[in-house]
Amino acid sequence: MTNDPMNTDRSKEELVIVEFFSEEALENIMALLTYKPERIIYLGHKHNMITKKMNSLRRFAGLTSPHTTLEFIEVPRDDLMLCIQTIEDILTDHPHARFELTGGGEMFLIAFGYVSANRKVDTLRIDPYTGTEMDLSSGHLPTTTHTNASITVSENIVLHGGTLRPQLFRWDFDELFREEIREIWTVAKRLGHNWNRYCSIIEEVIKNYPEDAEHVFRLPKAALKDSITLLQQLKDKGMMDFYRSEKHCIVFRFANQQIREVVTKTGNILELHVYEVATREPTIFTDATTGAIIDWEGQPVQQESAFSDGHSKGETINEIDVILMRDAVPTFISCKSGRADSKALHELETVTSRFGGRYAKKVLVMATPCEAAASGGAFFKQRAKDMHIWVIDDCYNLTDEQLMRKLQRIQGA
Repeated sequence: MTNDPMNTDRSKEELVIVEFFSEEALENIMALLTYKPERIIYLGHKHNMITKKMNSLRRFAGLTSPHTTLEFIEVPRDDLMLCIQTIEDILTDHPHARFELTGGGEMFLIAFGYVSANRKVDTLRIDPYTGTEMDLSSGHLPTTTHTNASITVSENIVLHGGTLRPQLFRWDFDELFREEIREIWTVAKRLGHNWNRYCSIIEEVIKNYPEDAEHVFRLPKAALKDSITLLQQLKDKGMMDFYRSEKHCIVFRFANQQIREVVTKTGNILELHVYEVATREPTIFTDATTGAIIDWEGQPVQQESAFSDGHSKGETINEIDVILMRDAVPTFISCKSGRADSKALHELETVTSRFGGRYAKKVLVMATPCEAAASGGAFFKQRAKDMHIWVIDDCYNLTDEQLMRKLQRIQGA
């Protein structure tokens, strides 16, 4: 085998990739994730290559490819000749640079077309949604391969300029807790719309009659009313250390703190059920989280400041019930165990657009049929469709397999 001096010289060069800066964050990072190059040069215009977006890219690169140097070059939007000259200068300094063609402004693409018509330029395109890479380098027919580009939920939020805040209560999804979620979900399905009502009553009574030093509750039957039914069914499912019905009180202790957290907040069981079903097979979704608290400002904070009666002045914070990742594409899921209205749709739309962009999926999961929506079922479904939001309703009557198939279909998994 003979040595090719050109290949030898090329191997000594640093790998440089040129990206045409896109307003869609995912389009700026697929080559970074796939190749971990020594340098990425972003070409953009002032109107879209703003400082905050560049800083978010730097933070993201620091997490996913810390040895990669990011360089940003800004060219006036309407100056075609300067766009052409900028590309020519880059090729002079880095003759083997590869140009990634996903996204970018029209003027730069025109300029690249002009340059590549007159000289050989290595080009590629990586589809953020499918992870498919197409090698478009001149001299041969395009070839396609599948990349393994993948990011975590936390990295996705950083990429879009935010930060995941620490949760006040963090679930431990060991196998025991997964089984407990499945058992409690059977109770919720059996009780239907009464689940919310019973949980609300129990939560309020517990506030007025706190546990003792041994975590034992003595709750008056008069205050519990018919929510005693829920406590009895939890006891039958093994969710209590002990349970005793006295003349005027129900005396019991939850088997653990996580079960207490599920029962004393009405919406917890639905989002935990969705998360538990979605993550049973770790090969389908590459990362997932529940109860994600997103800080829009992107600054790391102390846990104790994550929640208060009101947030610190100027803070913008949202909580998303479940976020699933399929490679680099997120699905934002809002779970409603009671009635949902247009406000729920708009909140989901706002957060998904901000932290997922146009590639992200938006899903509203409802425990009850959509006809129970505050604005009427037909209108609500049409409004969701207009906003490109998937609705999975009547979850109480879906099997785990049906729910999983719907989630996979939405994500294209």
